[in-house]
Amino acid sequence: MAQTGNFKSPARLSTLGEGAEVSASGSVPGGKPREGGLKGVDFERRGFLHKIVGGVGAVVAVSALYPVVRYIIPPAKTIKTVNQLTAGKASEVPDGTGKIYQFNEDKVIVVNKGGSLTAVSAVCTHLGCLVHWDNTATQLACPCHGAKYKQTGEIISGPQPKPLKSYKAKIDGDSIIISKA
Repeated sequence: MAQTGNFKSPARLSTLGEGAEVSASGSVPGGKPREGGLKGVDFERRGFLHKIVGGVGAVVAVSALYPVVRYIIPPAKTIKTVNQLTAGKASEVPDGTGKIYQFNEDKVIVVNKGGSLTAVSAVCTHLGCLVHWDNTATQLACPCHGAKYKQTGEIISGPQPKPLKSYKAKIDGDSIIISKA
């Protein structure tokens, strides 16, 4: 008679007895450790496979979630704080115009009026919009809510609570140099 389901080892035959029914599942009944191999270790294939599949699943989950978390939480930007900065060339700001430059963590507008440069924060103190130089009115204007400032950053009209922060601007050779006031 051919054996189809369960392998009967000589050690196991003695435990089954003569009239015992042969199990077709191939597992050790009652969660008992297998004979031979590692003595005293309860090690089953199913538990081992559960651990392998769980480990592979954890690696896949981490590798899928890592880019999402890096996208949601942006890296911290570190801006080097300086007291003086060469912003650009003097030819970039012709007479009667203004140009915005990045200075530390602030945006600064440099205005050239009759060859004299002034520099103030370009961020409106009302809601943080960027102001621009209006040459016809010779003033700084905020397009969001109509705030008006003098060339030096003082308030003319509008809803803004404070004047614009002042900076120093000068021409050295062909370069515009911005520094803290």
